[in-house]
Amino acid sequence: MEQLREIILLEYRGLFSINLFQALEIIAMALLLLGIYRLLHRKVFPWYFGKEATSSKNRVRTLRVTRLLLFSFFVVVVLRVFNLDYKLVEESLLTAEELKKFEMENPDAANDNPLKFIIRISTLIKAFLAFVVANVLDLVLGEVLTQRFHRKRTKAKQTGATITEETGLPQRIKWLKPVLYMLAIIIIINDTGLAPYELFELPTGNTKGFSFSVGRLANTIFLFFLISLSINFFVSFLLRGYYQRSKIDTGSQFAINRLFTYFAYLIGILLVIQAAGFNLIAIWTGAAALLVGIGIGLQQTFNDLICGIIILFERSVKVGDVVELTGHQVGTVRRIGARTSIVETRDDIIVFVPNSKLIGENVTNWSHIERKARFHVTVGVAYGSDTSLVKEILEQVANEHPRILDNPMPFVRFLDFGDSSLNFEVLFWSRDFIRVETIKSDLRFAIDAAFRARGVEIPFPQRDLWIRGGLPGIKEDPPPAETKE
Repeated sequence: MEQLREIILLEYRGLFSINLFQALEIIAMALLLLGIYRLLHRKVFPWYFGKEATSSKNRVRTLRVTRLLLFSFFVVVVLRVFNLDYKLVEESLLTAEELKKFEMENPDAANDNPLKFIIRISTLIKAFLAFVVANVLDLVLGEVLTQRFHRKRTKAKQTGATITEETGLPQRIKWLKPVLYMLAIIIIINDTGLAPYELFELPTGNTKGFSFSVGRLANTIFLFFLISLSINFFVSFLLRGYYQRSKIDTGSQFAINRLFTYFAYLIGILLVIQAAGFNLIAIWTGAAALLVGIGIGLQQTFNDLICGIIILFERSVKVGDVVELTGHQVGTVRRIGARTSIVETRDDIIVFVPNSKLIGENVTNWSHIERKARFHVTVGVAYGSDTSLVKEILEQVANEHPRILDNPMPFVRFLDFGDSSLNFEVLFWSRDFIRVETIKSDLRFAIDAAFRARGVEIPFPQRDLWIRGGLPGIKEDPPPAETKE
């Protein structure tokens, strides 16, 4: 090997030389990269493109980025082997006083500055490639997930199953691009030597305080994005696949997703704080008194937070349920948040309801067990009417309405003998909870028209007033005088 290094193939004015060993290294690397490209181009990519229905634009882009990646890697190897990776920028990150202090503390490494910001030619190539690859991976994987979603939906239609946007696969991986970009940034700051640069230092009572460097900040942000990506992947893929197989309702899916997300983010935030270099035990010990004061001042807020967790565990109210709140306000639960829940009323108005209201007050849930409920419409007819005919008319009108269920069948009750009328009640079942008042109105219109056509009278209250002895202050007319013949 040393003999190969001594054989000089090319030398330029004593500044640049190429020996036989370096030439063999470059040739071997070129052949290796060429073999990798041929393998990817002829075997891997055709199999992948045949399995995943990616667009022609993304196929061309993937091949182009692959060639660019391999060629750039070859260029970096050439620069390193031939010692051509020149430094474009070299700056010390230490001040003159800090550098002098470092030289006094480390006399053996006086000429070796540990904090230098260096930008080489290969650094620019790596930075460009890192962001290009991150962008292309995000686009390609997003398209693949879209195709898989459509395939699952087509398969579900063929088998008679149902699949919706909420239960299907997402079109894009939400946190993939930030993770890839942060990974590229970490590669760049490590390659430039910027990672150990301290942004600030906090005194902790020890000989050396807590320091927060650029590398630690980047790693902390990357860990947060990675945890978010893991949560999104678990909820979007594993849990949704389980929901489809088990046919779990939408409200239960929302509750499970929320509980898992809260728990995962709690653990993730603790890991992020630990990765940042903070001592969790010291933090909780120092913040205990502060947390007690915050808890007292925000007692209602914490009450709503705990009630939100209780709702998700008990599932007494789920997303999609139709509830009747205090004040006879009816609406559909659209979202159960950490502190408040969102209810959409019949008038399409969004109401933010504190979670403690859903736990501590009487709330009527019309759709907790079944997605149907019984409603009623009352009507009175005049005394003397044919009650059998009235019953027949009311049943016929209820059965003809399209939004009233046939099973259970609607029926009629003879309620009571009223002061001025015979009172009847039509009872029916419907799944249209939000628009049920419109159904009741339709029934009343139809009943009135049917009664008029069949001669059934709807009475109105009547009173007979008898006056005895006359009213005070009113003189009666004298009787007429008798005439004599």
